[in-house]
Amino acid sequence: MNLLGDNYTVRYKKKVIVTDDKTTPEARARRLRRIRNMANLSRKQMCSDPSLNICTYKGWEVARYGGLPIDGAERVAKRVAEEGVVCSVEWLLYEIGQGPYIIPDFNKAKLDKTKTTPKNISLPSEEERIVQEILVFRQYFPEVIDYQIADDGIIPFYAPGDFVAGSKCFGEKINTLLNQYCIVQTTDGKILVRFLKAGSAPNKFMLLCTNSQTTVNNPTLYDVELASAAPILRHYRKFNHSAP
Repeated sequence: MNLLGDNYTVRYKKKVIVTDDKTTPEARARRLRRIRNMANLSRKQMCSDPSLNICTYKGWEVARYGGLPIDGAERVAKRVAEEGVVCSVEWLLYEIGQGPYIIPDFNKAKLDKTKTTPKNISLPSEEERIVQEILVFRQYFPEVIDYQIADDGIIPFYAPGDFVAGSKCFGEKINTLLNQYCIVQTTDGKILVRFLKAGSAPNKFMLLCTNSQTTVNNPTLYDVELASAAPILRHYRKFNHSAP
């Protein structure tokens, strides 16, 4: 079943249907410029790959003609991978999942492209479904935040690679979310999924890892100030996880 209707697919249509402010041509253009800067490439250098036409690429960066399409995002992700920048297609198009990052000590001269650059970087069908459902979720809830679990702090409830989504609360409303798992954003911009408890002072919170075997360095954070917190309203277990 296609949750967004017969005229929309994540993989087989080039055009991206705008569903919120994260999927507009302008938003895609900002993310595109960001990863090009991370790769330290000019537009001309980015388009040294024959699959990228510089005039077309420039149009994507200035949000012309509907902005970056799906097949363009696939080509761009493959190109920046050659420079040691890892960026997923779903982040480029929808700002879903982990953001881009640079591989430490990346040595282009020794890069084995057959191993480090996938032949087909299209999303697996299970992740396509997750992206579709998160896009639909964004349409019906205000201030949606989605996040891909990055550590083992809250196994077995949420495992690394799982996607979670919720609707953000601010200020005093955060206190209504105590004693449950939340997607929290600290005032310094860090995003975590933790069990939320009251701190020792008003508007301060304790963030707990509930996995006793966690490898997280600081499994309990005390008296943290939060910019926002969101109860987990959607949980998408990564397809290759075993059930707890």
